Amino acid sequence: MAALLRPARWLFRAGAAPHLPLSLRLLAGGPSRPHAAFCPRAARAGPVAGELLSQARLYAIAAEKKNYLQEEPSSSHRRNAGQFDWALMRLDNSVRRTGRIPKTLLQKVFDNICHSGSPGGNQALLLLRSCGSLLPELKLSERTEFAHRIWDKLQKLGTVYDVSHYNALLKVYLQNEYKFSPTDFLEKMEKANIQPNRVTYQRLIAAYCNMGDIEGASKILGFMKTKDLPVTEAVFSALVTGHARAGDMENAENILTVMKEAGIEPGPDTYLALLNAYAEKGDIDHVKQTLEKVEKSDLYLMDRDILQIIFSFSKAGYPQYVSEILEKITYERRYIPDTMNLILLLVTEKLEDTALQILLACPISRENSLSDFGSFFLRHCVTMNTPAEKLKDYCKKLKEAQMHTSPFQFTLQCALLAKKFDLAKALMKALKEEGFPIRTHYFWPLLVGHQKEKNVQGIVEVLKGMHEIGVTPDQETYVNYVFPCFDSVKSVRAILQENGCLHEDSIFSQAELRIEAVNGNLDYILSFLESNTLPFSFASLRGSLILGFRRSMNINLWSKITELLYKDGRYCQEPPGPTEAVGYFLYNLIDSMNDSEVQAKEERLRQYFHQLMEMNVKIPENIYRGIRNLLDSYHVPELIKDVNMLVEREKTDSRKTTQPTSSDLESKLEKLKAENQPIGDVLKQLILMLCSEENMQKALELKAKYESDMVIGGYASLINLCCRHDNAEEALNLKREFDRLDSSAVLDTSKCVRLVKVLGKHGKLQDAINILKEMKEKDVLIKDATVLSFFHILNGAALRGETETVKQLHEAIVTLGLAKPSTTLSSPLVTLYLEKDDLPTALEVMIDCYEKYKILPRIHDVLCKLIEKGETDLIQKAMDFVSQEQGEMTMLYDLFFAFLQTGNYKEAKKIIETPGIRARPTRLQWFCDRCIASTQVETLEKLVELTQKLFECDRDQLYYNLLKLYKVNGDWQRADAVWNKMQEENIIPRGKTLRLLAEILRNSNQEVPFDVPELWYEDEKHSLTSSPSPVEVSLQKELLNACHGRRDKDAFNIFLKAKKQNTVFNSETYACLINLLLMKDNPTQAMQVKDFAETHIKGFTLNDAANSLLIITQVRRDYLKDAVTTLKTALDLEQIPSRVAVTRLIQACALKGDTESIQDIQKLVNGLEDSIGLSRMVFINNIALAQIKNNNIDGAIENIENMLTSGSQTMEPQYFGLAYLFRKVIEERLEPALEKISIMAERMANQFAIYKPVTDLFLQLVDSGKVDDARALLQRCGAIAEQTPIFLVFCIRNSRRPGKAPTVKSLLELIPELTEKEEAYTSIMKSYVLDSDVASAKALYENLTAKDVKLNDLFLKRYAVLLKNAGESVPFTEPPESFEFYAKQLKESKENPL
Repeated sequence: MAALLRPARWLFRAGAAPHLPLSLRLLAGGPSRPHAAFCPRAARAGPVAGELLSQARLYAIAAEKKNYLQEEPSSSHRRNAGQFDWALMRLDNSVRRTGRIPKTLLQKVFDNICHSGSPGGNQALLLLRSCGSLLPELKLSERTEFAHRIWDKLQKLGTVYDVSHYNALLKVYLQNEYKFSPTDFLEKMEKANIQPNRVTYQRLIAAYCNMGDIEGASKILGFMKTKDLPVTEAVFSALVTGHARAGDMENAENILTVMKEAGIEPGPDTYLALLNAYAEKGDIDHVKQTLEKVEKSDLYLMDRDILQIIFSFSKAGYPQYVSEILEKITYERRYIPDTMNLILLLVTEKLEDTALQILLACPISRENSLSDFGSFFLRHCVTMNTPAEKLKDYCKKLKEAQMHTSPFQFTLQCALLAKKFDLAKALMKALKEEGFPIRTHYFWPLLVGHQKEKNVQGIVEVLKGMHEIGVTPDQETYVNYVFPCFDSVKSVRAILQENGCLHEDSIFSQAELRIEAVNGNLDYILSFLESNTLPFSFASLRGSLILGFRRSMNINLWSKITELLYKDGRYCQEPPGPTEAVGYFLYNLIDSMNDSEVQAKEERLRQYFHQLMEMNVKIPENIYRGIRNLLDSYHVPELIKDVNMLVEREKTDSRKTTQPTSSDLESKLEKLKAENQPIGDVLKQLILMLCSEENMQKALELKAKYESDMVIGGYASLINLCCRHDNAEEALNLKREFDRLDSSAVLDTSKCVRLVKVLGKHGKLQDAINILKEMKEKDVLIKDATVLSFFHILNGAALRGETETVKQLHEAIVTLGLAKPSTTLSSPLVTLYLEKDDLPTALEVMIDCYEKYKILPRIHDVLCKLIEKGETDLIQKAMDFVSQEQGEMTMLYDLFFAFLQTGNYKEAKKIIETPGIRARPTRLQWFCDRCIASTQVETLEKLVELTQKLFECDRDQLYYNLLKLYKVNGDWQRADAVWNKMQEENIIPRGKTLRLLAEILRNSNQEVPFDVPELWYEDEKHSLTSSPSPVEVSLQKELLNACHGRRDKDAFNIFLKAKKQNTVFNSETYACLINLLLMKDNPTQAMQVKDFAETHIKGFTLNDAANSLLIITQVRRDYLKDAVTTLKTALDLEQIPSRVAVTRLIQACALKGDTESIQDIQKLVNGLEDSIGLSRMVFINNIALAQIKNNNIDGAIENIENMLTSGSQTMEPQYFGLAYLFRKVIEERLEPALEKISIMAERMANQFAIYKPVTDLFLQLVDSGKVDDARALLQRCGAIAEQTPIFLVFCIRNSRRPGKAPTVKSLLELIPELTEKEEAYTSIMKSYVLDSDVASAKALYENLTAKDVKLNDLFLKRYAVLLKNAGESVPFTEPPESFEFYAKQLKESKENPL
């Protein structure tokens, strides 16, 4: 022992070396010993993530490292570089923010890198380095297994490994305490022809030392000696660990002496290795002594080092010493992530009690901003299956210590999401004992897992558990989670009764009713409603009943159910009563259908409405108006009169009691007629009222009685009424009378179209064509909706088999140019013959359309019919024609789609496998849209299946379309299967595909098996939320319509109504409403909406545009502090606010004299000026103005002078514009300031030849009407007159603003030589034209012509138009082209003077 402590010179004598342990002899070595080199603190291989934050550096190194062993094509290299940047950013952000990487994130990065096809060396390095201490939530064995999986997979994909990858793998082994053979590792490297380097040997030494194998470490040391490699502090630290683990603490301590003799002063790493060695032995005394020694030295142990000692004590079985070591921690904020990661690691190692002890010692957790600091601890305890009793105890302690506001609830949520039923049940019981209510939806995540597997017994067990805790399942639980697991609804009741799970029969019965309604079993619904004796809310059944009505075509059952709901006292009797309840039901029924569905069911709906009328069912007038608008938009206005029969007219609300009725108006009309008074206005009012009441007979009688007093508006309304009632004769007579009254009058577009429709329908073909001709002659506005209406007219006639009507109306529409021939518009020509099964003629008509208009209407339907009928000759004829006219590829796609549509999948497969065929995205999307519109699931699935090997096929887009269809059908099981298929095909889904799939799963309360990409303005609702009800959907639609219509009051009232009903919309809806309220200058209401959205939607934030609008509104309201806070929030979210918003905020602060806020804003936007479009002069001008407002005029002037005259100018003097400062000083009448800055500006000009400031002052004096002051300034500083470019810009800008002609004129009078400049005289003429100042324009023209100035065409065009508008003659030939033409010509001549 004494010998080992002798002076170092003895250690290095050749004869003394053999007496030392092998490792120390190698370090001593004699004259040829390896050079001991100082090495900065290296990353440590200790058990705790001591380097968690420092590893961020390694990613930067990985990014810079070049892979010299692998040459990649340039395109592949670019793709890999982009992929690597993305992966680096994601992982680096996680490390910087939390000091760790979640396994899900690493797995996602790994999968994406693999999908790239050819991962590079940098990417492999990044992944491998992430598999060690950066994964504290994984067991050590799982981390190593993950690293091996990455290594093997990337090697298969062709990644070439170099020594850095082997070193990274070694580091992972050390951090994960993985036992391996270093010799085998070296052999593995040798086989791969990879030469180890110094880092390799150091880490192999550490591996031997971790096992306590000093002999093995000595061999590596000897090899390093022969290679003359330097021995660093890391090697010495490893040897300390090695000797300690070999049971030789004496030599472990002596390593420090050897280091000093070798010329290396022991650093923190070495002392930490020694401290960990003592901790592993449970030697608290030596730990304290060593810590005191370090404290007295120049060395410094960081918090993360102390944390490693705590881990060593804990893992070695000495948790009793943790409290003493905790006292040494300073708890610097930057080491909080290290503390959290140690806690996670301890939980992973099943040392939860110690983890809690450390957590409770963290002072940061008691800050308000981190009141739930313990969440990560509780979540990980659940993941690691910590016993329930322990968890409950932890929750109580965290609650008592104010470390968490709701630990029981949070832990329960974690248990539910992890599907740990026993733990969840124990926590629920504990919560119930605490008096906390247990909600039904807490059990939904548990039910979801059983539902996916159709595990009936599992469902029963959960329901039993609910009963045991005293929770009754609600309707949503039965409908969404229980019923889907069973083959039939009836079997559910039997099995639940058998297992004693059916406790609230009324709730189950209502859920049963909803399921039967959705399935379209209306017989059962009617029977149940008739015999029901339980309390029941119609509102809960409405959405399901609407689906049932749409799936059943039995109109009699529709009517009977509606009548029962309306009249039976058991339903709809609570406010607002049956009338409104049934009215809303009818509205939602029609609103749930699309236009094609309503058109297809038009007759059934008419029959339904008539039966309701006969049953005396009534609806409110305001709901009728909504239904009327829907039917009008669906192009079925004929149904409006049928719905109108249901309107309840006896009752009127308080707003209408003062309005006269039709009988009142009729009495008034007769009275005025008797008194020989004008009756035109009253007559028109009465006609309009009768039309709104759909009282055609009465309206026509009134027209006949007072025909001489009828006006144009009355006739137009009557024509529209007759068209709605399908009365062609009266409509035509009224149109003739309308023309006789005023031949120049024109009906609006919609009335013309309805007239054409009703005339064509009743065989008055020529009259219908005459209306079309009139529309052309009188230039009636034709919109897209009008063309669509033409199609509906033609299609209706085609379905009725009216051949001549279709042909002649189509011919007239196309010939008159009312609409261009299109596939849609011409399709009724083919429909005529398809409906009659006259396929040869249908084919001929289609070919004729192509020859006339180059279109092939309904070719798909024609081919489908031909295939169904087996008309091979006609199919061949069609294909030959298409192939000849449009190419073979088009023909193949037409045939492929036809075979798919008709179910001939084998033939379709042969077509799509034709050699040379390529994907045509437009055609494929067309067929997908068709399948979605007609809900053809099997057909679309076959399309996706058969195109799997189609060249250049966008598989993600096809799967996206398939998911859209599944969403329509609410089919989450098939959507879930799509996710698996996409993975099998190695498809990388786009963000929109993942978001749609996640939405489908969440709407069905299913778990989402992937990370959902976030949008800028949206974060999805919590996965436990249920799908929106029809009422919620209706409210959201109303709100969005109000926003699009800019009706801010209506929109906000709808929001308040939804809020009262606890209805939560999606993020986009709230963002739309907030934008509208801010645009309408309602910041208080906007903030109310924002606060609600933030508390109900996780991660809700305003987007760039909304935050910019909010800043502008807050500035307008003088809420400047709030505006600065909003700006800071936007920038923290990495948003780019608008230039207008930032500028207005700065200007407002300046007017308040708030210099400090302007400087704060300048710091906030530092580096973003170019992105925002913000000039530095904005800050210079406004800081100076703020100083002037604070009476610090001299300070403001001094700053400006320094910036202009200092050697390090921040801006060129010619761009140093102070126009805004001068303008504000003049507007605010700050005379002392104006005088001083005038002196400053003149001094800059006279002494430093800097003319921009004085020129800006001169122009602002002119602009503000201070012409005399401007003239005096010009006399004092004659150089102003030479600043021609600045004057021309001033003229051009002012010429764009009305009322600025006097300003430009004053400038030209002060600087007369400007008059001959083209930009100047063109600008002043433009100003005169804007102000309609003919006299001044004449004087200018005469002055210029007298001087023989050559005037450009733009100048002459403006002057000519001004004279013509004033009724005066033009003294020259007016240039014939437009203003735009001459402006462009002038611009081009300036750009290209030659």
